[in-house]
Amino acid sequence: MRKLIAHVHVYDDEGNSHVFGPGDDVPADVAKRITNPDAWEPESDNGEPSESWTVADLKAYAELHEIDLGDATKKADILAAIAGDD
Repeated sequence: MRKLIAHVHVYDDEGNSHVFGPGDDVPADVAKRITNPDAWEPESDNGEPSESWTVADLKAYAELHEIDLGDATKKADILAAIAGDD
């Protein structure tokens, strides 16, 4: 199941607003209504950052997990900081 990394407001069929955020279980029918890909944790085979992730995804992961990236701006440097190899 995908995990949210941001709070979102989702309207049901009756126009009622529901708020979901990190740590919440999002029902499948509600998840379909969340169309902003930046609201979700990046997908990967094992949930761990990899070369296939974008720099934006890696930065979002680091922020979510409170990882200090220091001056890292390149993908390889960000991955090293996340892995603790800096």
